Amino acid sequence: MKKIIAMAVAASLACSFSACDDFLDSENYTEANSGNYPGSASDLNKELAALYGCLNQISNNPLNNPFFVNNLVSDDCNGAGGTGDVESHALGHLMVTNQDYFGTASGAQINAWHTIYVAISRANAILFTDASVMSGIEESTRNQLIGEAYFMRGLFYLWGAQFWGDIPAYWAAAAPAPCPQVSAENEIYPHILADFMSAYNLMSYGGTTLGDGHATKAAAGGFLARAYMFYEGFYKKAGELAKANLEAVSLPSQDGLLSTSLTKADVVAVLEDVRDKSGNGLVEDYRLLWGYTNKFTAPDYDFTKDLAAAGTFWAGNGNIEQLFQIQYGNTASWNGTIGMGFCNMASLYSSLRCDDDGNGNINGGEKTFPYAQGWGQGTINAQLWDDWNSDDPRKAASIIDCQNELEHFAFTTSCTEDAGLYNKKLCEVTTKKSNFESFTAGPYTFWDFYRKENGGGATPGTDNAMQGSHYTDLVLMRFADILLMHTELTGDASGMNKVRERVGLPAIGYSWANIQNERRFEFACEGLRFNDLRRWSGYTPGDQESLAAKTLQRKDGTRVNYTGNWTTMHHASCSWAKRYADTQGFWPIPESQINITADESVLKQNAGWNNGSECIMTSAPIY
Repeated sequence: MKKIIAMAVAASLACSFSACDDFLDSENYTEANSGNYPGSASDLNKELAALYGCLNQISNNPLNNPFFVNNLVSDDCNGAGGTGDVESHALGHLMVTNQDYFGTASGAQINAWHTIYVAISRANAILFTDASVMSGIEESTRNQLIGEAYFMRGLFYLWGAQFWGDIPAYWAAAAPAPCPQVSAENEIYPHILADFMSAYNLMSYGGTTLGDGHATKAAAGGFLARAYMFYEGFYKKAGELAKANLEAVSLPSQDGLLSTSLTKADVVAVLEDVRDKSGNGLVEDYRLLWGYTNKFTAPDYDFTKDLAAAGTFWAGNGNIEQLFQIQYGNTASWNGTIGMGFCNMASLYSSLRCDDDGNGNINGGEKTFPYAQGWGQGTINAQLWDDWNSDDPRKAASIIDCQNELEHFAFTTSCTEDAGLYNKKLCEVTTKKSNFESFTAGPYTFWDFYRKENGGGATPGTDNAMQGSHYTDLVLMRFADILLMHTELTGDASGMNKVRERVGLPAIGYSWANIQNERRFEFACEGLRFNDLRRWSGYTPGDQESLAAKTLQRKDGTRVNYTGNWTTMHHASCSWAKRYADTQGFWPIPESQINITADESVLKQNAGWNNGSECIMTSAPIY
């Protein structure tokens, strides 16, 4: 395993987050003004650190984090949580608690809108640095730095455009005033694709240390393909990409582009280059991707004893299969604006529901070893478990079947939308190396022992391990995605079959259904499913018969436990199909931002968000 340190740029304290935000001169976060900063090579390094720090900032609140939100709203998961967790339930029903949810409802410094535009501003500050400053940096270093800035700008614009569609956008040192929303299809996506292509061209393999948390040439190539496939599938309604005759996309001219035209063949060539030259690959056993195979846990966990006996343990943070990830460090704290952004809060949210079952039984102790207690959000929807053939080893590697796998799992008096199925990839992991009698105060995660082994103390800055000792990377792209995207674009099943071979499944031929199923099961509960469904459906407002609408509607009637009693889940206001048809998967533009502009020609609300009862949830549903 790697040392438990935050990626160097994210943990850099040379530029504090409050100081780095000083150039933001308005609550309208699209109108950032960089002034004369950065003005030196040293400033550029600080600005790059602050730019990567936005990944930790967006991690502080998983209910504003695109990775976690996309899990909750997909057919993989339920919103779930406790009876008072209105926000997670709302997102799982494609609703919000108020029209400003992604603006100020969760705190001015940790909401999605603010963070995305802070990141874009910081990236632009680097990309539009005075030429005299850039000329003083050695060329390969300069290209890597600029490439990383292009990558990060593309990533945050991609998150913003997938969240809200047409949004305010600018590609300059500072935003115009006003900064109007522009067409995602016609303006934003061509720029996103240009950013990823520039990043890919400017960076080189070996430009950074594999797995150190920096953007890489391989990551840029992978996200180029991901953005291109969403653009062609969702906006251009291309359908089956392997058979689609796609027009070239015209890109804006910018540094690092060898051509202002992007074709499917270009994207395929990039994927093949990443596949063959990046140095990334598949780990040998699918289970080794996930923290439960760590050396402090695996010897005592029946599911991993075979690995432990062979001396094979977790591949670790920054492993060979990770192309890009959010990394964390041992600086997490409840103090400060984003202190908990330095641990993997998605793990806390995804762990077994806390509280007891009314008979004194609680989750997180010896009887649920090796899984810790947490907030019980993003539980697995039962139809994913039911649809998944048990002959596929990824099923047991991805989902905790709590009632059958754990000694005693408690359906607590506060649980909701809980089928006893949890995300094994995200759930925090305990170890028997400690005395389980202390688990009522919070479980000992394996990270505490790993930290002690490497000279650190226990859970610095937090009161207990249950809420703070979570440092597993949040993986945004794996090498397996390179292989499956290649298959989907070309119809060549070889990449798909390499992924299947890794888990001992037989080779199969290419079909659109086969690659869709392979993506569903390979990446279950990894934040990809919702946008896969959207791009396979195409942009079809009002259509309740689209693939995405019908698939999400399958949540209706699935079995769930509510406060200890079995029942079935139903949509809180209308139906999942209608909510998807009305919104096309976009979230509401924050009302506070619309009020700042007070001009629909500058910024207007998305369809399906009229502040009515179908889209606003004021209390968690009762089943």
